[in-house]
Amino acid sequence: MDISQLRDYYPAQSNLPLPLQALLREYEQQPPLPRIPCEKEQFLCLLAALPALRKVPGIPPLKEGDPAAFITLPACPTPAHADTCRHHLRAVANITDRQSLLTFCNQDLRCQTYYLDFEAFWEGRPPFDPAEMSPPERKNLELFRDFAAQFYPLVGRHGFLAWDISECTGYLLLARACGILTHEEAMELGDYWVAQAQTFRSWHEYAVSLLAGQLFWNLLHRATPNELLEEEKLFLSLVRMLLQNPDAWQSARWYAPPQDKPYAIPAPDIRPLLRDWEGPAGCFATDQVTVLNLGVGFCYREEPEGDQFPDSGWRFFSGQEDQDYLDDPKNSGVFHLNTIANYDPEILAVIDAPYGSAFGRGPDGKLHPEPFPGAR
Repeated sequence: MDISQLRDYYPAQSNLPLPLQALLREYEQQPPLPRIPCEKEQFLCLLAALPALRKVPGIPPLKEGDPAAFITLPACPTPAHADTCRHHLRAVANITDRQSLLTFCNQDLRCQTYYLDFEAFWEGRPPFDPAEMSPPERKNLELFRDFAAQFYPLVGRHGFLAWDISECTGYLLLARACGILTHEEAMELGDYWVAQAQTFRSWHEYAVSLLAGQLFWNLLHRATPNELLEEEKLFLSLVRMLLQNPDAWQSARWYAPPQDKPYAIPAPDIRPLLRDWEGPAGCFATDQVTVLNLGVGFCYREEPEGDQFPDSGWRFFSGQEDQDYLDDPKNSGVFHLNTIANYDPEILAVIDAPYGSAFGRGPDGKLHPEPFPGAR
């Protein structure tokens, strides 16, 4: 969204965004490197390259100059090393098993959750009413929101997602290394973060999002302005090293999971636009809406049949499909209503219509009532 259209957007004034701007300029001035396909395990290691630079008890440090250092899963060489690593994870994050790992990642390592709430305020869809907060809570909200706002022109919809990916993947691989997770469990849980990473076009974009998230994390933990500047220098130097290392991010290695269809909006870019919805939220939409991104030109809501999935009854079309196209089940899919709202927010204006309703796109770009097609 254009900055001129944002609301409640009062960016904090500091020099923290300047090094991130320089990083992006350097990337824009360089010819783009073609991505080199790699295995999922290697990609997970690259996503967690920054945490891998930390000293972790029980994990041998990366070997300087080893071309496989940043694409090799961390491992504990002996049972004693594994015990040491498990003790470390228990002490610093209360991680003792799969569930406690998920709890820690979901509750403690999600800066992007804050960013999505701030973004909702800026874009005029506030997730809650600040007037219902106490004065100290409202003051904190404004402090964190305005701090994050200064990075919005640089990270956009990526927000702090790379920081979440980096940290959660780092702990995931440590849990695998010491036996808290099996290899299969780690790869299964890693699928989520691999999918989230697909929103980034380059390791430079990933690095900028990661740095912004690190600064926000430090602010959450009450870092002073001087401490923020020092932390930025440290992490910027580490990120630059990874970007310039031909065995790390400069290698342009990337893993893209196979998918049935090339949807126009990557999963990490789907925003929570549909709020306060009660009842089933499943719907059908054609590929012209979700793959070709042509928008919703016609939609209707019918009485659901059966209980195979939580069906809202909504069916969405671009309006350009012919009957042969509609008769082929490969040309449509089942989605959450919120997903279709991301493709076309205009549906939010009619989403509460009862069964038997139909709407078509008018010359004004809005959806207007039309006769129900009697599909059943």
